[in-house]
Amino acid sequence: MEKYIRTKEELEKLIESVNKDFPRHHRKIEEIPIDVVSTPEEAIEIAKKYHQEHELDGTVNEQIESLFFDEAYTFKVDLENRENDDIRPAWRVTVDLPPNPFLFEDYTIMVSDRDKAVMGMLDPNGHPVSEGNEFTDEDIEYIMSGEDLEDDEE
Repeated sequence: MEKYIRTKEELEKLIESVNKDFPRHHRKIEEIPIDVVSTPEEAIEIAKKYHQEHELDGTVNEQIESLFFDEAYTFKVDLENRENDDIRPAWRVTVDLPPNPFLFEDYTIMVSDRDKAVMGMLDPNGHPVSEGNEFTDEDIEYIMSGEDLEDDEE
């Protein structure tokens, strides 16, 4: 396979297009045009309190830059009527784990923006792990695929 070497003009044009498009995809939290109920600082404090009360491993990451805001997180799936799924905005607050040969990755505490409360946790793979969670592997597959479960069963 031959390598393609860009001309100086092509490279400058590519850099210009990336610089032009960069701000649209990389914004600071305070620049996101979404109305939120909880501030990033409140979400972190809620997660820290939950983390402490439940004596969980690791340390809550307090850096606002590490937060992720999910506009439509699925907290619960209603298999009888998909229109009744519990979907609402949420803050994803990361918990950093100390180096350990058995625990390789951090986990996430989900803070409901509207309720200002912890609604569950996600394992390192992004799967819900909260107590009493009704998610099944099929629910997770459905949420991730964007397809209708009933269509898959036929």
